[in-house]
Amino acid sequence: MRKSRKYLLGLLLTGGLFSLSSCRHMEMSNDQWREIIQNIYPVDSIDSQHTWNLLQDKALTVRVKIADPNITTVQVLNGNPYITEGVEILAERPCTTGHYVSPTFKVPNVAPTLYAAAINSDGRYYVVPVDGANDVTIGGSRVINDGTLYQPTYQTFTYLFEEDYPFPGDFDFNDVVMRISQHAANDSTLKLTVTLAAVGATKQVGAAIRLPNINFDYVKSVTIDEGTRFDENYGINRYFISNDEIYSRGRDGSAVINLFDDAHWCMNAKEEMGQVVRMYYNTRKYEAENESAIVPAVSRTYTINMKSNVNAYYQSLALIDPFIIVSNNGLCVEVHTYRYKYDEAIWHYTNGSAGMDDRVPWALLIPDATFHYPVEGITMGMYRDGQISGAYSRYNHSFGQWGRNRSASKDWWLYENATKAQVY
Repeated sequence: MRKSRKYLLGLLLTGGLFSLSSCRHMEMSNDQWREIIQNIYPVDSIDSQHTWNLLQDKALTVRVKIADPNITTVQVLNGNPYITEGVEILAERPCTTGHYVSPTFKVPNVAPTLYAAAINSDGRYYVVPVDGANDVTIGGSRVINDGTLYQPTYQTFTYLFEEDYPFPGDFDFNDVVMRISQHAANDSTLKLTVTLAAVGATKQVGAAIRLPNINFDYVKSVTIDEGTRFDENYGINRYFISNDEIYSRGRDGSAVINLFDDAHWCMNAKEEMGQVVRMYYNTRKYEAENESAIVPAVSRTYTINMKSNVNAYYQSLALIDPFIIVSNNGLCVEVHTYRYKYDEAIWHYTNGSAGMDDRVPWALLIPDATFHYPVEGITMGMYRDGQISGAYSRYNHSFGQWGRNRSASKDWWLYENATKAQVY
């Protein structure tokens, strides 16, 4: 955190803008708070209607008219898997020849070229281009079904978090970096894969995922495919997630998947003198003893078995609520993406948007499985007093311009728009 922000933080704590009514609850002067945050946020003149959303809705009807009697599944893809590696599955439904499905799904606001595919029981793909249509038929001469197949993977989003919420930080959005995908194994089983890619925090950070559309009572069980938790054998008392169960009931009654209590431990299970070793993991391009390290990302896949009340195929990755948990000024505080910014999944600590509506994000959802986040101490993008800088600062394709106008620079997050030396 920069010195100016440390100074501001001191003013906030001593100047009476916060009144603490308990160790879990905070109240703020809304007008003062908004003015302070917007005066120090990397972007000035923020679009007052901004939702910080990089996704758009799509709907498509796919009809299967192929002679193959063994068709089992239809997928919507963001590329042709017979030509391109890294193609993602955006939607998937059970379907057989002679029938149709009509999935709705999310795509990036920089819309990809879509393809529809019918897959048989042997894993053979029959692919056709969608070509902007809302109704497409898999059949006839347009079908592509030979050549080398690059196996598609499920749509993955990158989630980026700042640890200092609700106080201003350096806004490099790398304090915790997670990449998350999900898919239905069958009607009642949902697979959720979480990868902890980087930790740029300086203090203990926990994490969980709330499933807003799945009631806790509709879940039969949750297991971890790898057999161990992210922070297995964590030798220190759990602080943020006291429940040792893999999943628990959220404050709103929804299911919450408990990921870990200490991100640093997950990346490097090491302690010294009873304290977890805290370094920057995968946020600097070099290693420095006791300061920063380059380590493998860590992944876990959660199998969520549900009752008949919920159909796994209709659960949207875009609607899950990953969040981190930090301790700030004696409060256990959750940091959510902007869509869920004022929700309280586990902890009660705020009186909602009426008390701290600063209109800026401390967490971002990026619709990219390999998004290149800023290196340590480099802001995602700055646009103040007419000056543009930061990791994503290409003119007319910058984070800062998007912050000022939600309809501008919507492609800022693409790697081609990054300052390469400033991203990991």
